[in-house]
Amino acid sequence: MGIIIIILQVILGAFFIMTGLKILSGAMKQEFARLGYPPIFNKITGLFELIGGIAMLIGIFYAPLAIFASVLLGLTMLVGAGSLVFLGKDPIKKALPAIVLFVLNLVVFTYLLAV
Repeated sequence: MGIIIIILQVILGAFFIMTGLKILSGAMKQEFARLGYPPIFNKITGLFELIGGIAMLIGIFYAPLAIFASVLLGLTMLVGAGSLVFLGKDPIKKALPAIVLFVLNLVVFTYLLAV
C-alpha cells in the first residue's frame, strides 16, 4: 500500500503545482469573478495549491509535511466544490473533480496517520 500512496503523492503534488501556477498566472480570474470572489482569492488559492503541491512532494520523505499538505489541499478542494455548487449554482457534475481531489487527499491523510 505504501508505494500506492507515494505514487498518489507524486500525482497530487504535480497536479497542484501546475494548477497553483495556473491560478497565480491569472488564467482562472474569470472563474473566481463568476463565483463572486475578489481578486485576492486568486492569489490565496494559487498559493495554497502551490505550497500544498510542493509540501506533498517533500512529504514523501517527511510524512508530517504530507499530512499538512493533504489537509491544506483537501480543505481547499472541499471549499472549491462547495463554491461551485452553492455560489456558482453549478451541478455536482462540475464540482466532481474537486470532490475526487478532496477524497484522494483524504486517503493520503488517513493512510499517513495510520502508519
